[in-house]
Amino acid sequence: MVSSEENPVILSANDEESYEFVDSTEITHEELDKKSSDVEKLQVEISSLFEKLKQKSSNLYSMTEEFNKLKDQCEKLQNENKKLREDNEKLSREKQDFAKAKNLYDTKIKDSELKLQAQETNDQAGEIITSLQNQLSSKETDIRDLKQRNIKLRDEASRYQSALGDVMNVRFDNNDQNNPVHLKQDILNLQRTLENYVTNLKVNIDINVKEVNVLIRQYGCQREMNPENLDKPFIKAVLQRKVLQQIFDFLKNYKKYKTGNYSLESEIDLKTTELSNMIKKFSETRVGNDEVSKVTAIKIRQQVYQLLGNRGFSDIISSQGTHIHNFIYHSSKNLNEIMSQYRQINDVGRKNEVEKLAQTLIRDVLRIFWFRLMVQEPIPEIKWFESNDKINPDLMTGRWEDDGFDEICVDICYFPLVGRDLDSDYKVITPSKVLSRTIQIQHNSNGEDIKQNKSDGNTSYIITRFFNKLL
Repeated sequence: MVSSEENPVILSANDEESYEFVDSTEITHEELDKKSSDVEKLQVEISSLFEKLKQKSSNLYSMTEEFNKLKDQCEKLQNENKKLREDNEKLSREKQDFAKAKNLYDTKIKDSELKLQAQETNDQAGEIITSLQNQLSSKETDIRDLKQRNIKLRDEASRYQSALGDVMNVRFDNNDQNNPVHLKQDILNLQRTLENYVTNLKVNIDINVKEVNVLIRQYGCQREMNPENLDKPFIKAVLQRKVLQQIFDFLKNYKKYKTGNYSLESEIDLKTTELSNMIKKFSETRVGNDEVSKVTAIKIRQQVYQLLGNRGFSDIISSQGTHIHNFIYHSSKNLNEIMSQYRQINDVGRKNEVEKLAQTLIRDVLRIFWFRLMVQEPIPEIKWFESNDKINPDLMTGRWEDDGFDEICVDICYFPLVGRDLDSDYKVITPSKVLSRTIQIQHNSNGEDIKQNKSDGNTSYIITRFFNKLL
């Protein structure tokens, strides 16, 4: 936890201007000296910021140089691999020629043996056979040497092909934390953290029914809580939806953290997007038929967001030591204050325990939804379902009977669906979490029952690169 001295309050532009309404006739010589000193300090800070900007430009240039070297190495590997394949084909042809020669020599030896049997000059026959055997032995030695050379060339080609395959591969092995299986488990862990933060709303917890009803109407739910008969599972779902969307809203103010190291996550994200766009434009405007250029932008995106997914919004290291990220500190404090408007925890120990979860919850939400989804290829989407949407058990999880889907619809979606191609051949990473309700029956002018129309899901909304749009 960081003290207030480690997290100074930054005055807005209006606040700073308010200090300038001082009568100029009241400025003393000492105050004038102080202001001059302040101006000099500002100049030093401006100079420091300029040096940092130059350093970042230098880093970007170094990244570009490193990318060009990697591209040259890949082209060299492709050329060497092509030459090795040609050599291998040549050796195969030579091997076939040697096999034919061996068969020919075997035939000649047999013919010679038959002729020698009919001849009385055994000494001459022996010399012929010895000569042919020596030739055959020499050829067999040549074949063995060529086989050994062929094996070495195959090993070399295999190594080059493996190196090229690593460059082209955009998937993760089973032990990588960004493998979809591990990503799914981390999202499920996030859901449990969210539930623990909202709490079960039971012992020593007061619920502000009036404010909760405002949220219920905001999410389009067709019900209202009565203080005498509270549906606590439903209120828990409403508050979980509120917590997630509040964390998303916090990102809208993230741009104001532009001092020190607080904004590095946003700046890295911006530079990565710029670099990916430049690489795409380069590939489209330069002649070439290499395969590496097709995946370069993807590999850079994956590596950068792997880094952000591991360290994004972690504690900051400074000359004074280690302290919590400024954005996490202020956002967790604001989130606790906002949630106190809806549920009040009366047990002090329990309240402190729950409020400590806010920092972990915010950090995990940002890492998963902003960074780790960007590591996947293709990039997954998240989707919120609206009230009245049809129940789809393939995309949703909740409590209902398997044969009663025509009688129920979505009441509230309190955790979004995460997956790919969500409007077509969807591939689900984690289903959305919803509470369902029975479709209301109305009566027409003739007294006949009319079921309330259910949405076919088109009112649901999909968010791709969600946080980048917020920023």
